[in-house]
Amino acid sequence: MRSRFVLSFFAIVLFVACNKKEPEAVEKSVTAPKQELPAECGKEFIADKPVKVGETGILLPVGTRICLAADHSEIRVELPKDYSFAVDAADGIAARPLPIGIATYHCICSGGGACQVAFIDELGFGCMHSNCSGGCTGAFIYKGYSVNRVINLSDTKDELFGLPDVQESVRSLYESKSITEPYSKETLYGVSFYIVRDEKAFLAKASCDCEGTKACTLKVKELSLNKAEGGRFKIYYCDGACNGCELTVN
Repeated sequence: MRSRFVLSFFAIVLFVACNKKEPEAVEKSVTAPKQELPAECGKEFIADKPVKVGETGILLPVGTRICLAADHSEIRVELPKDYSFAVDAADGIAARPLPIGIATYHCICSGGGACQVAFIDELGFGCMHSNCSGGCTGAFIYKGYSVNRVINLSDTKDELFGLPDVQESVRSLYESKSITEPYSKETLYGVSFYIVRDEKAFLAKASCDCEGTKACTLKVKELSLNKAEGGRFKIYYCDGACNGCELTVN
């Protein structure tokens, strides 16, 4: 009897083991991250006069396309031809234009809640508190950069290098580098020029060209240094009534 019971027990165990199913692999579908789409325009127009942008100090030129989001979350702008937004460089010395003339205006709340953007025809851009418990600050943003000015890319280089803030940027650029070469090519606001230490060596190789015409000429500007001991240095560039006026050194 005992042996029959043992055989029956093992038969049941064997039957269960043979009929036990292996766990099935479960294939999980991975959902792509949801993309944030631009807010729908509640109001869209092209500026027929310069537009102030709140406390940023930016003045948008005539011809700027402006889109006020229907939910008042942002204002998107697209600058007209020959204009570009600019941002401070990472080293804080110079500024450089963005690759395209598009940026977004947001209002940031310093406390809890959120702010909304506002646009009033006569006053320009601004912020509304909405449910923000702190202060609201407006700023232009492009891919993480804080935009702080608009540049007219069609301005002549004489005008550009005549501006006090541009000259200050050139001085800072010169003083920040320990360059021993007779000349070095630099770029500021998307405009190329040369800082020259040895004029004879530079002028022997420098030339201006605009599709083979003489409309493009070599210009020089002398600037003073910021250093206590004083001193001056020169920059060279090509300028003229032509598009694509380039300075080359061969």
